[in-house]
Amino acid sequence: MELRTAKAGTRAALVLALFAGCSGTQFLQQKCPTPPDPKAAAEAPAPSAAYLVACPDVLEVTFADHPDWDAVAVVDVDGRLPLVLPGNPRADGRTLEQIRADLAALAGCVPDRVNVALAAARSSRVVVYGPVRGRARAVPYQGPEPVIDFLKRVGGLPPGSKLNQVYVIRPNVAAASKPQVFRVNVPAVLVDGDPRTNVPLMPDDQVYIGETKQSSLSRLMPDWLGTAYRRMTGLLPDSWWPFGKGPKPGDEAPGTSQPFLKRAQ
Repeated sequence: MELRTAKAGTRAALVLALFAGCSGTQFLQQKCPTPPDPKAAAEAPAPSAAYLVACPDVLEVTFADHPDWDAVAVVDVDGRLPLVLPGNPRADGRTLEQIRADLAALAGCVPDRVNVALAAARSSRVVVYGPVRGRARAVPYQGPEPVIDFLKRVGGLPPGSKLNQVYVIRPNVAAASKPQVFRVNVPAVLVDGDPRTNVPLMPDDQVYIGETKQSSLSRLMPDWLGTAYRRMTGLLPDSWWPFGKGPKPGDEAPGTSQPFLKRAQ
């Protein structure tokens, strides 16, 4: 009983620390480090096996036995993949594996001799609203990725995020039903490993991330003062030097493989 109480007390203290400005910033820097290039991380294809292809996704197709058939093609408005050879299989609403099987059948070979990859996801987006200058950001949808995994991958939980105010809004326009709102318990996911609120994203979902008072206030200041304030309150990491000599952009932090940030988020 005492051990259980001690664990509960430790977790409660940690959760309180996560919402206490600078401590939450340090936690985010450890658990969700910002990728060197968030835009490239968001655009780089990383589809799940359940991703359903649609127009105008771009697919790269290669044939081991017919390299002259290799092509990069955009799914057409009729839902088909316009290839000269071996044919035009239906791609809309199908997984990459299903398209590969169809192409193998058309080519008269086993699926292992064909490869189909997502070169660019263009059919759906996830819109992220967060503390990065208060702007909305459209990110290519690449399958039912858990929301926290998605945000970590694309740099969507920067310092200044309010971890008790993260929501997924599902408009459900295509299904002609009422919108749904899911609250994401970030501490439970990142601290306890509890995936119950780590909602798998769907096409056209919207992710809302609250902003701490320190981060919100810094955006109202002039650039020179806002930068100094963000550094003082922990919204910029220790590896960031606003003045004087410091690491060059792209240099790695000592003892890590993480590059120093080039600028404020």
